[in-house]
Amino acid sequence: MTVSALVRRGRHAEAAELTAEFGERLAGRDAPLAAAAHLACRGVVATGERRHAEAAAVFDAARAAYAALPQPYSAARTGEAAARNRLALGEPPDATGLARAAEEFGALGAIRDAARCRRALRQNGTAVPSRRGRRGYGAELSPREEEVARLVALGRTNREIAEVLFLSPRTVEQHVARVLRKLNVTSRDQVAVLRPAGQDPTAAGHGAAPG
Repeated sequence: MTVSALVRRGRHAEAAELTAEFGERLAGRDAPLAAAAHLACRGVVATGERRHAEAAAVFDAARAAYAALPQPYSAARTGEAAARNRLALGEPPDATGLARAAEEFGALGAIRDAARCRRALRQNGTAVPSRRGRRGYGAELSPREEEVARLVALGRTNREIAEVLFLSPRTVEQHVARVLRKLNVTSRDQVAVLRPAGQDPTAAGHGAAPG
């Protein structure tokens, strides 16, 4: 969105002015989606001006507003933004916020977004909540294997999958082998038949939040 683009270019005053004008136009209107977007814009501006405590609080409010609509992808995006602002404050890594966002992205098939959150946890020295051991998946695909299966169905190579999920090619190779075994197929093309991928979850265009 325009506010985010302005902040990225360092034009914080213009971004703040545009956000304020947006808020004025919303005054007295029953427009919950626009109100949630306005909160997200405020969070973007506060982040750009390094007012991270304020930004985290505003993004939390935006997340709640999007979740109530419901707009789950935007809710996950603003939740991630809140967690990243808390990291910028120098507080202990917000494992709960980032892990929650990763789970929400994963449930939506937004694989690249989920992987980005897990990578942020690792980079900040926080153990990524394990998806193993929660329960035995047996012949079912685990959440990670579902992610791999979606990307296989999209025609991605092991190397491309490794880049998206921030895994080693060897680890991806092992996941793919388990996917083929559990689905009882012998080729990657057959995965696409059993697990239609639909829209590419790693592509842009899931939503406009934040800002």
